[in-house]
Amino acid sequence: MPLFVHPDWEREFPWLVQGITGREAGDFASFGRQSAQSLHAQWRGLRSATGARTAVLGRQVHGSHILRHEALSPGLLLADDSDGQVTSAPGILLAVTIADCVPVFVVAAERAVVAVLHAGWRGTAAGIVRNCIEMLGADVRVHLGPAICGKCYEVGPEVHVALGLPAPAHNAPVDLRTRLALQCVELGMAATNITRSAWCTRCGESPFFSHRAGHAERQVALIGMR
Repeated sequence: MPLFVHPDWEREFPWLVQGITGREAGDFASFGRQSAQSLHAQWRGLRSATGARTAVLGRQVHGSHILRHEALSPGLLLADDSDGQVTSAPGILLAVTIADCVPVFVVAAERAVVAVLHAGWRGTAAGIVRNCIEMLGADVRVHLGPAICGKCYEVGPEVHVALGLPAPAHNAPVDLRTRLALQCVELGMAATNITRSAWCTRCGESPFFSHRAGHAERQVALIGMR
């Protein structure tokens, strides 16, 4: 199953499983139109491709709640309402589904803890990154994965205000990855420990599903330890 991986992390952390699927890998929308049978087949394929014993996905509600997982039975766990997942246990594949929002990958390498977050504007405003850094500390590495870019993501004045920005007179673009990176720095992270994907899910020849482009499907962003 093809994955778009962060190449620096692939070289630096060979014990890490990380990346995001594209349209080629199929639809991972877990609470949409798919049958339970096709959903489980998709996830079995993903677990087989990554060598993971267990995959974990929360019911995403555009919030800031993060769940921590340790010993789990093999299979697919559809967890309670949550937009972030954390583990220190090898063999657990943490996942969030994405179709324009920002997948935030987090690695605390010295402590062997990983996390993945689903950060739309509501989760960004609610402090999902703050909650994760409070759990793991500021000595982490963060990668902001493929998401809609600042040029494509035009939103209303109320979104700007919620993100701590001045209210424009009319709808205007916001770059969520820039806002998240600034939040990380404000929380004590070194700017050099924050990287971001150049991919936009919406513009150019995007290989990803985009809600703004009219796609109902979702790709899945994942992280785990071998």
